[in-house]
Amino acid sequence: MIDTNKKNYHQNIIDYYQAGEVSYRDVWDLDNSMAIHFGYWDATTRTFPQSLLRFNEVLMQLANITRKDKVLDAGCGVGGSSIYLAQHTGCTATGITLSEQQVQKAQQNAQQKEVAHLVNFEAADYTQTHFPDESFDVVWALESVCYALDKADFIKEAFRLLKKGGRLIVADGFAADRIYNDAQKQIMDNWCHAWALKELVSMKTFEKVAVDTGFTQTYCKDVSQQVMHSSRRLYRLSLLAAAVGRMHKLVGKNYGNYHTLNNGKGAYYQYKAMKQGLWQYGIFYGEKS
Repeated sequence: MIDTNKKNYHQNIIDYYQAGEVSYRDVWDLDNSMAIHFGYWDATTRTFPQSLLRFNEVLMQLANITRKDKVLDAGCGVGGSSIYLAQHTGCTATGITLSEQQVQKAQQNAQQKEVAHLVNFEAADYTQTHFPDESFDVVWALESVCYALDKADFIKEAFRLLKKGGRLIVADGFAADRIYNDAQKQIMDNWCHAWALKELVSMKTFEKVAVDTGFTQTYCKDVSQQVMHSSRRLYRLSLLAAAVGRMHKLVGKNYGNYHTLNNGKGAYYQYKAMKQGLWQYGIFYGEKS
């Protein structure tokens, strides 16, 4: 039986990313880095494109991914992480995304980067996959779990799919472990709605569900400071987009559609929320014993 609410929610996510692809291409180095995520800034990082690839490197090292591993890239976007892992470790990777358009683009990217023999992509829901039990050594999720209607569904499916000794690595936004007042809740709601998100959960809650599911050797780290540059960059771009929008309005022209306008709104509110400590960017790691 099809869950209509879930189906509609998924379609909204697909529409959001399809409409936002032009923006990602123009201002987020999509064609080169193939990244639809925040950048990771540390002492080794000099440029914004480097920060996008650096995040792949950080997670790859934390999960200790090697040539022998079979990786599930859960929420793969246009395939950037899968391709990066294949290039740098020689591992095999399967990327899944809700969007058929992203699948096609990911396949093209893999061909261009000459790793099509190591990676494959398909449209699928990462909370209900067709893969057999214990199919993967690593489940990788870079800014995708935030879209799960119920994060526990993702965690349970990841646990089922991992082999014994397998690793789950997640990098994403998490709600602050606190109670919001009305004004703070409104900021978070404005952000989540604009980016087609239902809600964020706290890292503490996420880890508890993972442990209850059976994950061990769990590790959580707040890396908000490492992504602050990206957060601020998005905020500044949102101000620029708003100014351009006002200019278009003055001359009687439309500027963007519903989803592209919401993208800018979300870029504005995510920074406001981070500056107030309403959310944090975190990395989670866990193993299946």
